[in-house]
Amino acid sequence: MFNSIAKVAVAAGFLVSATALSADAETVKSSYRIALEEAEFFQPEGAPFELAVLWGDPQEGPSAVFMKFPPNFPGAMHSHTHGYHGLVVTGASKHYVKGESEAQVPLQTPGDYWYQPGGEHHNDSFPTDEPTILLIQWEGPMDVHFHPEE
Repeated sequence: MFNSIAKVAVAAGFLVSATALSADAETVKSSYRIALEEAEFFQPEGAPFELAVLWGDPQEGPSAVFMKFPPNFPGAMHSHTHGYHGLVVTGASKHYVKGESEAQVPLQTPGDYWYQPGGEHHNDSFPTDEPTILLIQWEGPMDVHFHPEE
């Protein structure tokens, strides 16, 4: 069984791609890679996180991105139109769905994966004193719908 560092190294080596917004599986004709330290993060207007696009266009369709959250970020109950695959790269995360509480779910650390179907209410919190970076592969355009009543 892989230890956490080995899981992250394998996942990052396999999944990390270039930061070009126009790159996707159908237009890329050769392999490429980018080190996490070279990812070009930016903060979308009004967002509490930073984003680095690895492939695709998150506003238009499927894509992969790094999302960087600040230390001890509590998150909020929300949903997305489309599903996504998530992997903790650095830091720690708690991913839980409506009906669960943060205390009920295990802490996810580097190398841990989850799948989130579209339309399901969920929260992601980051209970660590360091920034958390997630690798997210979106099945469609990236959006968010907040559910403050939950």
